[in-house]
Amino acid sequence: MPEIYTELTPATSVTHSLTLPFTSPTASNLLIAKTNILQIFTTTSVPTELTLAPSTPDAAAAAGAGGGIDRRDEEQGDFSAELTLQRSQVEDVAKLVLVAEFTLAGEIAGMVRVTPAERSRGNAAGDMLLVAVRDAKLSLLLWNKERFAVETVSLHYYERDEFASPVVGEGLPSQLVADPGMRAVALRFAGDMLAVLPVRQDGEDEEMLDGSEGEEEEEEEPLEDDVVMAESGVMDDTEDWDPTAPDEPENGGRKPEMSRGKKKKEKADKMDLPFLPSFVVNASQLDDAISHVLSLTFLHEYREPTLGILYSPRWTWTGWLEQRKDTTCYIVITLDLDQKASTPIISVQGLPYDLFKVVPLTPPIGGSLLLGANELIHVDQAGKSTGVAVNQFAKRTTNFAGLADQSDLCLALEGSTIVELDGEGGDLLLITKEGTAVIVGFRMDGRNVSGVKVTKIANHPGPLVGGLATTATSLGGRRLFVGCDEGDARILKWRRKGEKKKAIMPGLDEGLEEHEVEDIYNMLDDVDDDLYGGSSTDLSGARKDNTFTDAKVGDHRATGEYVFQTHDRIVNLGPFRSISMGRPTFPLDSLEKQRGVVPELEIIATSGPTNTPEDAGLSLIRRSVAPTIIGHFAFPACRGLWTVRAKSLKAPSPTEAATGQEGLTPNVDEEYDRYLFVSKASDSQVFKVGDAFEELHGSDFDSDGATLEVGVLGEGARIVRVVSQQVIVYDCDMQLSQIVPMDEEETGEEGPAITSAKILDPYVILLRVDGSVLVYKLDKSMELAEEEREGIKGTKYKSGCLYKARAGELLPATEARDTDYILTLLTEDQTLQIFNLLDLNTPIFTAGHFSTLPPLLKQQTQSAPTSPKTTTASAAASATEDIAEALLADLGDHASREPYLIVRSSQDDITFYKAFLTPTSLAFTKTANPIISTPRLNLAETPLFRPMVAMENVGGYACVFLPGVDPAFIMKTAKSIPRLHRLAGTAVRAISSFHTASADRGFVYVDVAGGVRVALLPQDWNFDNPFHAKKIYLGESLRAVAWYDPMSVCIAATTKRVPFSIEEDDGAATPDDSQLKPTIDSGAVVIISPLTWTVVDRYPFAHNEVALIVQTISLEVSEHTKERRQLVTVGTGIFRGEDHSARGGIYVFEVIEVVPEPGKPETNRKLKLVTREEVKGTVSALCGVNGYLLAAQGQKIMVRGLKEDQSLLPVAFMDMNCYVTVAKNFGGLVLFGDFAKSVWFTGFSEEPYKMTLFGKDTQEIRVVAADFLPDGRQLFFVVADANGDVHVLQYDPEHPKSLAGQRLIHRCAFHSPHEILSLTLLPRTPTTPSAASEEQYLLLAATRTGALALITTVPENSYRRLNQLQNQVVVGEEHVAGLNPKAFRHVPTGTGEFLRGVLDRGLLERWVGMQTGKKREVAERAGLEVDAAREWVRSVGEGALTYL
Repeated sequence: MPEIYTELTPATSVTHSLTLPFTSPTASNLLIAKTNILQIFTTTSVPTELTLAPSTPDAAAAAGAGGGIDRRDEEQGDFSAELTLQRSQVEDVAKLVLVAEFTLAGEIAGMVRVTPAERSRGNAAGDMLLVAVRDAKLSLLLWNKERFAVETVSLHYYERDEFASPVVGEGLPSQLVADPGMRAVALRFAGDMLAVLPVRQDGEDEEMLDGSEGEEEEEEEPLEDDVVMAESGVMDDTEDWDPTAPDEPENGGRKPEMSRGKKKKEKADKMDLPFLPSFVVNASQLDDAISHVLSLTFLHEYREPTLGILYSPRWTWTGWLEQRKDTTCYIVITLDLDQKASTPIISVQGLPYDLFKVVPLTPPIGGSLLLGANELIHVDQAGKSTGVAVNQFAKRTTNFAGLADQSDLCLALEGSTIVELDGEGGDLLLITKEGTAVIVGFRMDGRNVSGVKVTKIANHPGPLVGGLATTATSLGGRRLFVGCDEGDARILKWRRKGEKKKAIMPGLDEGLEEHEVEDIYNMLDDVDDDLYGGSSTDLSGARKDNTFTDAKVGDHRATGEYVFQTHDRIVNLGPFRSISMGRPTFPLDSLEKQRGVVPELEIIATSGPTNTPEDAGLSLIRRSVAPTIIGHFAFPACRGLWTVRAKSLKAPSPTEAATGQEGLTPNVDEEYDRYLFVSKASDSQVFKVGDAFEELHGSDFDSDGATLEVGVLGEGARIVRVVSQQVIVYDCDMQLSQIVPMDEEETGEEGPAITSAKILDPYVILLRVDGSVLVYKLDKSMELAEEEREGIKGTKYKSGCLYKARAGELLPATEARDTDYILTLLTEDQTLQIFNLLDLNTPIFTAGHFSTLPPLLKQQTQSAPTSPKTTTASAAASATEDIAEALLADLGDHASREPYLIVRSSQDDITFYKAFLTPTSLAFTKTANPIISTPRLNLAETPLFRPMVAMENVGGYACVFLPGVDPAFIMKTAKSIPRLHRLAGTAVRAISSFHTASADRGFVYVDVAGGVRVALLPQDWNFDNPFHAKKIYLGESLRAVAWYDPMSVCIAATTKRVPFSIEEDDGAATPDDSQLKPTIDSGAVVIISPLTWTVVDRYPFAHNEVALIVQTISLEVSEHTKERRQLVTVGTGIFRGEDHSARGGIYVFEVIEVVPEPGKPETNRKLKLVTREEVKGTVSALCGVNGYLLAAQGQKIMVRGLKEDQSLLPVAFMDMNCYVTVAKNFGGLVLFGDFAKSVWFTGFSEEPYKMTLFGKDTQEIRVVAADFLPDGRQLFFVVADANGDVHVLQYDPEHPKSLAGQRLIHRCAFHSPHEILSLTLLPRTPTTPSAASEEQYLLLAATRTGALALITTVPENSYRRLNQLQNQVVVGEEHVAGLNPKAFRHVPTGTGEFLRGVLDRGLLERWVGMQTGKKREVAERAGLEVDAAREWVRSVGEGALTYL
């Protein structure tokens, strides 16, 4: 059957970053690329308590990610504690705040800033962004502040056959660079091809650039479609600019029928384009000597755009250095954009062969820095070169004469990233691939560079970041953003030891004399010297002598060594080299409390780099939130509950009495919740909150009537309870204060009953059964008084809410007030009205078309007129959504909170709108993550409709809870868009926040079974992604992981880097006197306790042996009884150097229970070795088959049985062509995949023992992961290769092309932007009761970038309908950056064979998020009913994983 690809969680690995004023001219935005996701951030400062050097990696991670500052190795010791003067423990910490994010149909390969000319800005709020996509596409984006979204200005396409390399057809990296003067942008692609885009300048004469006016029109005519694309979102690929067209057409190209006015208009449109026509050249056309370009960049301080190009016209390698050295050259070329000509300025020959990158340097240093594996070389504007050798191999690999010797640093610079430290006189921060950071400084002789010096950072002897840094960007204010390939991305803040603070520290007397303050700082500097051992670098002395900078005399800039702090993190959950399904585990005393509210399984995956322990560990991933239960009791009659925080009043002072105001007595206990109100079917109860819930007696509480709402006014002095016919006000001791009956003013008769209410100090709004709304406010006499409501009289409403807005958030900021009270109402005809409660006569916002859920909500009084062409289109255009309620509430965490309009449909589907202010009015933009409800199956009862509940602080989050059949928290962090995190367990009737000493910032809820639970959000879990996760920092690199269910422990293979020594056959080691010794992975198998997530037992291997795979397999342990036992199997590789063949080992372990260490109950598990066998070739794959152990060792497959004497007996084998990467079992069937020849489908039988080949694939696919995907009576295989392509094969002996099954049929192929490293077959949860009897499966794909995805089968008839729906989305919707989603997923077969496409659920979700009328119209074009299409989209999503 056909397949559908669902991306469950986005990538978490950062690949690119850039700082520019994007959302406004004054903004400082950080733009981050995560493979195919573009995120726009801003920064904010959060006062945060400092944390000293964490003693554990977990503490360090919590400090960086949870709000504290990670100051590792910075202030260790107790010296400063001995001083009377203490440093302040609070500091402003930089935190990232997400503005918006967008998913692109392409893999981002580069980003540069473009500052357009004033006449070319158009709708741009700030500077523009040019994005390079994999292969050779460029998209120019701007930020439209009216839409609060990006717009595509132009698309530049260079993927042509004539540009492709004749040697390497694809896979060559591209490089995008921009001129510092914003005059041109260059894209290097397909090896040595160069596309240059001139940037239009203010006052530039177009005729001088392109010749005649007619030539200009002819040349730029296709680019007019780029502008139209920005407006309509549609551009025909056939109208792209042709880079092969001649520069000068033979005629003027004017169309005779074109009027003069039209030509002027088109010319004016073209003048608005930021770019002039681009041109494509081969690098050799710039200079004949250039070939095999390694790196290029634009340089600073040149009048014309000037390129620095690093190239290697002749190739060599390490083994050929005796014959050929120094093959790299560097050339500086200036570009004449007017004439499309180039002029070489500088050429430097005979550079080391291992140079790989050129970095431009800003003044006062200038020139460029060339990075090599063993050296750094600076080339100035005159071509003078000087450098430094950073290891002893530099003198062996090059004869370059200008290298200073710093080989004692022992640095390997391959894959390093470098960034300039602003305001530090040209100093650079260089981060190696292991994450180690060093400072690169320059020794100056006047204005010339006379030397390069590299200095290690004394207070960071280990890694500064987690492994290979992919990008580094300056944020200003001594802050850096560093993104990593396998580790966490960080915001780093640096300071200099000994620098003078800008302000007096807290605790210092402001009246101190200047010399007294100086003495105090000198004393603290002495403490710093004791802490850090003084300045370990002579960099400061050099600066004092004015040799590193041209600083003037009297410059008091700090010269001490650098100290780095981690202010914030973007947690990278990947790479997922190995995943396993584990069970959530809790201590014995918590098991009973947690019963019923814990998901059945959770995902356990490896995380972090393998070449450094920094950021390495495990990632725990769950779909459903398992709350930490504090207390649990049964209360079947409970239908609703509320907690209140009441405060006592003190006697007013004479001044307060004169003004009529009362004060509140501060009391610590009054910061906690005091009462719990419970509503039953026809009456209510109130309990006093303490160590236990005690029913309140001796108060004026009237239990008659079901409670609708409870809240507090007057800062807790008054408690308001709403019942159907009246509003009852109590004081803080539950004594009656006021009763507000719902009587008619004219007749005095009983008025309409209250159906719902909202309370927000000092306001109360009541919604009555007749649709009318009453508004009350607490006056100075502490009584409710009805507000004038002329603007809302006579209109019938179905829902309403109150919101307290910060100044300038929803209304223009004024000095008169710092908060605004907002009333949001939804009429029965589904018009949205928003009022300022200070003026209920006129709404500040009205959306008459709200029921259509448009992508942008603006001020509008009625639906937009339509002119349908057909009856069907007319019906579709008039379609509306049945909206149940709309809630305006804060979402966010301690770093940032923002107002969102949350729309809930009658089917419990959720749509999010983000509020923002345009220059003229308030507006709302729809976020691109619609939520489809997934009701729980087999419910004891269906709960009544309950409105959403906004909670101000639950575990530090401002969130909204969605009660009902699909209970969930709607949450948002500072780094994410709103997410829906489902609550584990059954349906929920009601919920309320709960804050006591034992349940800090928790919540209390009642489910449909009548169970009331007091709970907390799980601690240290990250809610940035659709599935929440917890990263365990173990301080050890992990290669594989498996869950051992009999003992409920996690088994992992760890690695660490150790020096490598060559061992001879007799075991003697060859001595190596080199300082920079090669390293090798040395492995071990460990037990990780899921209670503490710490290593409790370890089995180390030899120093040159590493575990490649770990599996838990049910093996037959007795030939007589056929008993099977779950055992741990490990496959290893033993490496002794390239001159010796690799060997491997097969280990079988059992986990046994032992006596734990005192005070450590989790240490009661230990590994027991059952057997070990050393084999030829590395053991790269293991699986169980019918109780036997199947191992791939080298090019041979061997099946072994475990004998009763604990030895392994080979029973069957099969020879393979290549190194086996995958072995998967399904029943008695086995699937093999190798690194070059695709997959083999085989079977294993016992009588007699043999392996039988059923069929194999004839393609040449480098298999990284593969697994079975059964679908009814059909058997499919899903194969992921090293290019990110996914292939679906089928075993079908009846197919005519299969040769009776000998060949596997290629059914489908599609591209994934994330390299899939693991495929796991899982059961598929039925989404409807009718499908419960069918056994269905799906595949969970784990990727290198930290993303998770599902591959699921769908029936043929559903595929055809959904495919038509998807095609409508592809053709009719505007796509970010103008990219084609269909081309993005396409995989060329090379054989011309037609393959079926895959369904992309991301595109189907875009249909779900469409405007209602358009959604129906698109569905009808595809021949589908809206409800049927919605059900299919829901069934293939995360709802199939309800056990997570």
